[in-house]
Amino acid sequence: MRQGLSAKVSPMPIAASLLRSRVFDGLTDAERACWLDRGTTATFARGQTVARQGEPARSFYVLESGFLKLLQLTAEGTELIMRFVVPGEPFGGVVALSDAPYPVTAVAVQPSVVRTWSRETVADLLGVTPQVRVNIMREMASHMTHLLTRVRELTTARVDERLAHTLLRLARQCGRPTPDGVLITQRLTRQEFADLTGTTLYTVSRTLTKWESMGLIETRKRLLLLRSLEKLERVGGAEDE
Repeated sequence: MRQGLSAKVSPMPIAASLLRSRVFDGLTDAERACWLDRGTTATFARGQTVARQGEPARSFYVLESGFLKLLQLTAEGTELIMRFVVPGEPFGGVVALSDAPYPVTAVAVQPSVVRTWSRETVADLLGVTPQVRVNIMREMASHMTHLLTRVRELTTARVDERLAHTLLRLARQCGRPTPDGVLITQRLTRQEFADLTGTTLYTVSRTLTKWESMGLIETRKRLLLLRSLEKLERVGGAEDE
């Protein structure tokens, strides 16, 4: 019997998000199919915790559908949003590299489905397809670069520049082109924008309202439409990575 979370294997066709996941770069179709066949699926409601910071890392995940946020709890008890996870992206890669605990908590922002592999299954599959370990390390290095960029911004950039960078990253990660601009397809609260930017709710609300009056952005059914990426890039100093 397949091992994993207390979830049943999905009878649905394999999601395109899994097939195109960078975790499986360099694998043959048969190798990718082997990974997907050995995984199980689990469904999480909005607000439900998928993995918790500090707990033993027992599973590796790739998001199949939905939207997750990764949080880290500081020594003072403050929750920091580290990044968001969109379909096709992995988390819990520490399982493949060490016996360390999860460094972050993963929470479903909306109803989400994840494909998961137990530590034992990952070890078994990596013995046959070591390229996946390389891919996981590449993804983790990319996330570290992203976090270092945010730290640099917090110490050197103005609030409006940081907010512009945040919106541009979200546009790349979960944006959908429309005739009027790029629509960020996930509903984020202004408090979450403030947390990502490292500022206050008041400052973010004031800045977004100003940009809306300038025609840079527009709110549509609680989603944010970026009407001009070029103008936002100018606000951010065209240094976003």
